[in-house]
Amino acid sequence: MNRNHLTRAGVALAIVLFGLKLWASLTTKSMAVLSDALNSLLDIFSYSVIYISVKIQHSQADKDHHYGHRRAEPIAGFVIAILAGILGASIIKDSFLGIFEEHTVFHNKIATTIVIFAIFSKLVIASLYKILAKRTNSPALEASYVDSRNDIFASSVALVGMLVGDYWDHIAGLLIGVWIIYSGISLGYKNLKYLMGHVPSIGIINSIKDESLKMPGVIGINDLRAHYVGDVVHVELHIEVDENLSVKDAHDIGIAVRDKIETLPMIQKAFIHIDPISHIV
Repeated sequence: MNRNHLTRAGVALAIVLFGLKLWASLTTKSMAVLSDALNSLLDIFSYSVIYISVKIQHSQADKDHHYGHRRAEPIAGFVIAILAGILGASIIKDSFLGIFEEHTVFHNKIATTIVIFAIFSKLVIASLYKILAKRTNSPALEASYVDSRNDIFASSVALVGMLVGDYWDHIAGLLIGVWIIYSGISLGYKNLKYLMGHVPSIGIINSIKDESLKMPGVIGINDLRAHYVGDVVHVELHIEVDENLSVKDAHDIGIAVRDKIETLPMIQKAFIHIDPISHIV
């Protein structure tokens, strides 16, 4: 299954779960289940945004975007994080106020079955998101995995709150709201690093150094800079070559280093500068 098919499946599942959970919350008067239903409503919007961002990200570079549209997915992830924070705050407010009010939850087997179905369906789709996110290194799919994992927790807490009832139902809703906000902050921070051009991991930096120094004609390297452009990495590197080489030979070494670096995972573009130095054997 490719990412477009999986994202469409996520939207369809979110629509189904929102309808079922909303019905369950209305019949049981459960604040926890209503909070979970609102979480599914957020999923509908989130997965729709992700679907659009995935299509934009993989569109070809154009005259206004010379390096493509790789920031589309991190932008989508950051928007989802903001919406998660807003939703979580709203749920916390309503749940906290409800603790001090008399509240009765009406149990029924259908509502219980709906929440259990939601948990298992999210387990399946979360696993698929995780597998595909690792395979494609997609921030949007990683966001979908985190969101689905949160949904499992939210639905589990909602189930307990609905079954126990009384003020525990509102406490369950409160916990769901706190968890949604925490997840939103974590997701927002991760995607903000992609958008702000954060330096990649030391493992990526070391692999760039190692592969560059292995290339024939490279005496040394200096002034290595790398940063994220969306979910991919751009690299700027100075390589040291023998000053007695012809311009063409030095240029060919630079091209070879560039091509090698661009074969590394996550590296989209490498910019190589030539530094001629005295080479004493």
